[in-house]
Amino acid sequence: MSLVPMAELLNKAKAEKYAVGAFNIVDYATLQAVVDAAEEEKAPAIIQTSASSTVKYYGYKPLFDMVANVAGPSKMPFALHLDHCKDLDMVYGCIEHGWTSVMYDGSSFAFEINLKNSKDVVARAHAKGVSVEGEIGAVWGVEEDINVDEHQDLLADPDKAVQYAEETGVDAFAPAIGTAHGLYKGEPKLDYDRLQKIASRVAAPIVIHGGTGLADEVFHKLIRLGGAKINVSTQLKIGYFDGFKSYIEAGGKTDPIKLIQNIRKVEKEIVKGFMKTFGSSGKA
Repeated sequence: MSLVPMAELLNKAKAEKYAVGAFNIVDYATLQAVVDAAEEEKAPAIIQTSASSTVKYYGYKPLFDMVANVAGPSKMPFALHLDHCKDLDMVYGCIEHGWTSVMYDGSSFAFEINLKNSKDVVARAHAKGVSVEGEIGAVWGVEEDINVDEHQDLLADPDKAVQYAEETGVDAFAPAIGTAHGLYKGEPKLDYDRLQKIASRVAAPIVIHGGTGLADEVFHKLIRLGGAKINVSTQLKIGYFDGFKSYIEAGGKTDPIKLIQNIRKVEKEIVKGFMKTFGSSGKA
């Protein structure tokens, strides 16, 4: 199956009350792990690429070609998504080079600027059949180039959320509700009431950022309240180094291919676990 627009995956997930995992890849091993997991779980998946590191490191064409060559032959549905991007040139570059979904992150700008730029991105993306994710509010924590202090956290205003979603026409909407990038410092304080108010008034599927470290029951509640896409990045980074460490501790020293295979295996099990938790297993 060829790569599909993310809206196709999320609209189905929203209607059937499960969530599609969006997994940040960094190389061939992590990409293959996501594809392997999706095939074993018969699940849809979003192959997510960081704007600040992965896209910059590989470049548009090499990264797209790698994803297309690995995910393209699979019978499972995948979307290729650009995560958290403030750079309009990069957003447009991904649209032109084959990404099936992009996130323009104007959440740190004034609301009016975010609104205007998001409208422009949606118009350009939709002309190419590409889905768009937008965000208002600020998700605290540190991940890639996202660095927001907890005390500066700005939760999404429900009225502005409705205005933003309706006026921009985004295909997926990420409201800040108290989740965090990176690892949580203590028990996360999520505003479920805010999420429910927004999800009940916004037509677009809801995106939950900061999936690493949340308990299964929290995920289940977020999905019941409208979460249709859940981002996972930090846990995969931890798993990457766990795969490296376990290979070395088992006596591996001079075979890079076996090292890569071990990393791929560890990452696959992490992704499969999230797919089961999100309820997306068997939904492809």
